[in-house]
Amino acid sequence: MDRDRAEDARAVAAALLGTATDEQGWLSVADATGLLAAYGLDPLGEVVVGADAAVEAAGWLGYPVAAKVAGREVPHKSDRGLVKVGLRTPEELAAAVAGFGAELGDPEVPVLVQNVASGVEIALGVVRDPRFGPLVMVAAGGVAVEVWQDRTFMLPPVSRSDALRAIRSLRIWPLLDGYRGSPRGDVDGLVDLVVELGALAEDVPQVADVDLNPVIVGSESCAVVDVKVRLDRSAVVDPGIPRRLRPGS
Repeated sequence: MDRDRAEDARAVAAALLGTATDEQGWLSVADATGLLAAYGLDPLGEVVVGADAAVEAAGWLGYPVAAKVAGREVPHKSDRGLVKVGLRTPEELAAAVAGFGAELGDPEVPVLVQNVASGVEIALGVVRDPRFGPLVMVAAGGVAVEVWQDRTFMLPPVSRSDALRAIRSLRIWPLLDGYRGSPRGDVDGLVDLVVELGALAEDVPQVADVDLNPVIVGSESCAVVDVKVRLDRSAVVDPGIPRRLRPGS
C-alpha cells in the first residue's frame, strides 16, 4: 500500500462528503476525477463549462470528439440524449453543448469533452457488500452490461495475476486477445487499471460505489470514458467479520 496516497485520497473523500455530493452521495465528474486521478482512473478528456470552453478544449484534444453532461444530477445521460459522439467541427460541438443546456434548463452545465476512442468495451467497478466489504468487478461493458451478465468479482487487494485471471474468465476475452486476426487489446494496461481500482477500494472506505463504464481497450492503450462515484461515510465493513467469498461467487 502507498500510505501517503491512501491518506491523501481519504482526505479528499472526507472533504467531498456532505459538500460536493447529491442526496445519494454521487459526485460530479469533476469531483470524481479529483479522487480517481491519483490512481490513474480519471476519465479521458477535460471537464469544461459552456460552448466556448468546449470548443477550446476540442481544439487541443483534436477532432472528432465526444461530449457528455458531467454533472452529478444526471447519472444515466444516454437515456436523455446528453451524450454526443463523433462531433467533427466546432459548430457541431457548440450546438451539442447548447442542446444539453436547453434539455437541462442550465446554459452553464458542465460538459466532459473527450477524444473518440475505439476498442473493446469493458466495465470496471467497486461495490461494498455489507458483510464482505469492497468488491472489485470486471465485466463486459457498454450500455448492455446488465444484459450480458458477463462479470466477475474480486476481494482487494488485487494482484496482477488476480486481475489477469478475472479478465481471462470473461466470455468476451477472445475479443481482447485478438479475435480472428484483430489487434490484441492493451491487456497489460487493463490489468493496471484493475489493480489500481482494487487499491482505491481498499484505501478509501468512504467509496461506496464506482462505475467505470465503458473503459475502451484499444490495441495501444486503455481509455476510461465514463465515471460514476458515490461516497458514503458509513460504507465501512465491520472489522470483526471475516472477508471471504463463497466458492463460485
